[in-house]
Amino acid sequence: MLFVEPFFLFAFLPLVLGAFYLAGYATGRMAALLVLLLASLAFYSGFGAGFFLLLLTSTAINFLVGACLCKMPDSRWRMRRLALGAGLAWNFGALFYFKYLGYFLTGMISGDSSGAVNLAIPVGISFYTFHQAVFLADAYNRKQAVVDYLGRLSSAREVSGAAARYAAFICFFPQLVIGPIVYLGEFAPNIARKTFGRFKRLDVEIGLTLIVIGLFKKLLLADKLAPTSSVVFKLVATGMPIDPVAAWMGVCAYYLQLYFDFSGYSDMAVGLARIFGIRLPINFDSPLRASGIRDFYARWHLTLTRIIVRFLFTPLSVWGTRTAMKHRLGPLFRKMLSAWIPLLVNFLVIGLWHGALYTFVVFGLLHGLWVIIETEIAATRRWKAWARRQPPARLHRYGQALAFLPLMLTFALFASPSLNGFGLVLQSLFCVPDAAVQVGLHRKDWVFVVAGFVIVWLLPNSTELMSRYRPAILTRVNPSTTPRVFAFRWRPDLLWCLILAVMVGFCVHQLTAPVPFLYQGF
Repeated sequence: MLFVEPFFLFAFLPLVLGAFYLAGYATGRMAALLVLLLASLAFYSGFGAGFFLLLLTSTAINFLVGACLCKMPDSRWRMRRLALGAGLAWNFGALFYFKYLGYFLTGMISGDSSGAVNLAIPVGISFYTFHQAVFLADAYNRKQAVVDYLGRLSSAREVSGAAARYAAFICFFPQLVIGPIVYLGEFAPNIARKTFGRFKRLDVEIGLTLIVIGLFKKLLLADKLAPTSSVVFKLVATGMPIDPVAAWMGVCAYYLQLYFDFSGYSDMAVGLARIFGIRLPINFDSPLRASGIRDFYARWHLTLTRIIVRFLFTPLSVWGTRTAMKHRLGPLFRKMLSAWIPLLVNFLVIGLWHGALYTFVVFGLLHGLWVIIETEIAATRRWKAWARRQPPARLHRYGQALAFLPLMLTFALFASPSLNGFGLVLQSLFCVPDAAVQVGLHRKDWVFVVAGFVIVWLLPNSTELMSRYRPAILTRVNPSTTPRVFAFRWRPDLLWCLILAVMVGFCVHQLTAPVPFLYQGF
């Protein structure tokens, strides 16, 4: 079941919402949460019995391991470490088997996925694996939010209640398939509120607004850009060079399509959660306006970035620093161990997160090298002296101009079938190859690409638009780059109701043939 399917929007969601509020008023918070759990299981069951069974098994194993980690005394530290290791081994072992094994057996050898072993990838496995791995780490550290959410676990009734609460957190359908990746400490306070399960008008208004914005991004922007990008990369997959104008249009269209598709899903996820009174963290903060690669990752897929930094980069950096100090290494080797190598590993994992292809490996390594170079340049005296003389707005525009092309080109790796295919894309972009295929572009192709860039560069993002009402959890505060003349702010009034009604009309017109979310394939 997809968020953009008519059945989901006009049958499943209203029924679940009605049952949720009915249970909340009639019985209380736990009954409302149980409705969400059952609805989430019904939602995911549509993806297949095998995937559904894997989700249930993974949830049960992680709950048992987490409960043991919370209950075991510190004196049994060996057993606690063994339990943590076993839980993480299950999580990442299953992820590796289903998502990477086929590619490592054949796909990585050939450099593309055409010859890879055909292992069906369970929907959402990357996201619920990271959800549960973070939960186990927090349970091992006895984070108060985890301990309180699971409860005392001193009787069969308390254990079953804790299991249901945990399953509701992991399987919550707005976040299950494509994120955002949520900490239990962010989810639990919503459930603990006395008003949980009770109708709150503002929650529904905010939630529905975000759903409409997400639908508009997906159906009226991402899906309309898809034909322009797909025709270019399909020709590249056949080994045929194309004319430069079409190549540039295809690369620009894909860059915009990927953003609108993923951020549209994230807006819908946050909005769906909000109508049930649950605030999720935001995943995007105008990343296509980034003034550099570090600024980009402070705005793109924020819930993944923070986890990679917390559990990979930071431990590696601490280890490298201690190792350099222990062996009294020089400044260069100290920097390599404490920063450069951890950064490359960090971005290599970000690349491999999307799949085990050389294109993703190169994507991660290029971004890692870019972060290292940008960090080193920003640390020089000459750069600092020059930057101090520049107005902040001008400095940001310079950064945007420098970052735009490298970002767009590296994201073309996502759509390229192989490294050879990406090389063909670059050849088509920067020279006129012999016997280049002429791709006929229509006026609407140009309109959607231009409109996409106008929206991402000038208009407020969904979080900015609704900033008066705290629509989501801010995990990082970035300075706004929206021009003042376009800094609109949403209010639950008649004007915005009319604007959203028009957007709904356009979206409903496009619901006849829903297209799966692009990021669901990564």
